[in-house]
Amino acid sequence: MMNSNSSKFFNRFTGKYIRISVLSLIILLCIYLAIDYMGPDTIKLKPDIAFGMGCMRAGELIVQEYDKKGNLWASRGMIIYKLEKGDDKFIKVAHVPTGLNLFWFRNFTFVRKLTVRPECIEMVTTGKGDICALSAGKLWHMPPGAKRFKETIRIRHYGIGDQGVRNDGIVSINDSILYFAEYFRNSSKEDVHVLQSKDGGVTWHTVYKFKPGQVRHIHSVQHDSYTGKNWLCTGDADSECMIAWTEDSFRNITPIGSGTQIYRACQLVFAEDNIYWGTDTGRDKIPGIYKWNRKTLKLIKLIEVQGAVFFGTRLNKGTIIFSTNREGMPNEKDDKTRIFVLLQNDSVATIEAGTWKSKKPGFRFKFAQLRFQRDQGSSSLAVTCLNQKEIPDGDLILISEDTLIKAARLNSKISLHPQLK
Repeated sequence: MMNSNSSKFFNRFTGKYIRISVLSLIILLCIYLAIDYMGPDTIKLKPDIAFGMGCMRAGELIVQEYDKKGNLWASRGMIIYKLEKGDDKFIKVAHVPTGLNLFWFRNFTFVRKLTVRPECIEMVTTGKGDICALSAGKLWHMPPGAKRFKETIRIRHYGIGDQGVRNDGIVSINDSILYFAEYFRNSSKEDVHVLQSKDGGVTWHTVYKFKPGQVRHIHSVQHDSYTGKNWLCTGDADSECMIAWTEDSFRNITPIGSGTQIYRACQLVFAEDNIYWGTDTGRDKIPGIYKWNRKTLKLIKLIEVQGAVFFGTRLNKGTIIFSTNREGMPNEKDDKTRIFVLLQNDSVATIEAGTWKSKKPGFRFKFAQLRFQRDQGSSSLAVTCLNQKEIPDGDLILISEDTLIKAARLNSKISLHPQLK
């Protein structure tokens, strides 16, 4: 039996050991959080296989855009990275601020994973090298050569459930002009604004205002390099859906179609003779990929799809790609996301991608998505996989255009629209 002196010594030793252990764990946790907050200086691309195709992969990077020099921009939490053209690793560029609010915790990986929210910022670059980023409900600007961002404006609607802007709702037109389109739930049917900056993102002003109840929100604002026109897409109810263009900095807009889910789109793809889009709807027989001819103004449905289309782009050789989400729409017959590749004669090749990840049977917390770069004309397809079983959430995949074309022709189901059958 342990005597009283031995018992006291044991208790003191045990208590001291526990205190040292707890202190050590706290120190290690603080070190880990500090390292995680700072982020890696580089993130290397590694050869891999995705969707049955050879690719390059980088961990936990949200694709943003290719700039005019061919550099690829991406983000990890609140940090911006750049892949120089021809390089094999992303380099850390800058840390986007949040200010003192709950969104500051998005700097940490465990918070992003817990909330299933790897998409924390949206950013664009100008031809001069300005960086403009949306973070925590504020627009931030960093001029060329600088290391820190400065707040420019606070946007009107941002918070839990209100992301402020969609991935294609911010665009850089040239060395100085940018546009920002409001995206929020808008259950009270407020007015919705398009904002412009003429100085690379330093100052902003409203250039177009949809009247209360006219549209719910704006899905995208894009620049058509073939004509110089700027385009926007709106949603979500039939009366709120519109695809329209402007050539006078949004003083006037001209719809090419409205009033139906056919014109509920999130990302237009521009070609010399046609404009393509996928529908953001799961209603009846409407969901599909559509082609609108610039000269004849004729609209053709190329293929019917299951689920919503959020993302689309065109690559350097003219290959056009779309992806479908999984979010529980009525016309979804399975849990598979898909890539659709438009080949010659507008035939469409379908490639199965990932499987929607579920926390519990019958419960889906976030959509399964294949997010593409917002620009058009690059040499590779950049895809960030979101909420899918096969690939870790937020991993970035790079697939060359030639690899994509080969896979589409050899290993997938190819469909023709009715006029070509």
